Amino acid sequence: MGVPTNDGTAIVENRSDQNNEAARQADLPHRSILFRWLLHDAPFIIMLILALAGLVFRLPVSYWIILIPIFGIISIVAGWSHFETRQAHLALVYSQALNWGALMLAVYLLYTNGVHGVLTSNADTLVMMILLALGTFVAGVRAKVWQICAVGAVLFLAVPGLGWLDQSPLLLTAATLVIITLGGFAWWVSEGYKDAGKPSHGPSIASDR
Repeated sequence: MGVPTNDGTAIVENRSDQNNEAARQADLPHRSILFRWLLHDAPFIIMLILALAGLVFRLPVSYWIILIPIFGIISIVAGWSHFETRQAHLALVYSQALNWGALMLAVYLLYTNGVHGVLTSNADTLVMMILLALGTFVAGVRAKVWQICAVGAVLFLAVPGLGWLDQSPLLLTAATLVIITLGGFAWWVSEGYKDAGKPSHGPSIASDR
């Protein structure tokens, strides 16, 4: 009866270590999927929460003016990876600057020269929400980021919700949570398709005969 050599034992142990490492690597994406989603979509969630906070609490015009450059910076950063050349990056910056600059100009024209006296506090909130929704949607189209377009669409839909807010303040909050959850699910599905399309680099183990 033969005695197994040290080389054979080392090969078996090496294969076992490789299998354990492969199992840990396969487990890692599933354990960190929530963190990855939050890290990926956090800017868009912040955009949505900030805008809806202004709608819910009827914040003054100065709050919305502060949001405009914040949304512009997020749009540039989120869309940067969708363009490869330096010229395309400059075009992205120019287009976003024109978009949000035009929005700032519209706000200036609305709230100066006596026009502001015609609008009530509720009308202020509605006007700013509509302008921000329009600017956000256009920014998403130019940056090629569908999440920003989705934020703009949600802000448009939230404008009629202002009338329901006094009767059911939880309704808009619940709708926001549902939208965020659906966005996370859509991201998870898209990541699953990407992972499925990637070739496996794990160790191949020959079957024993």
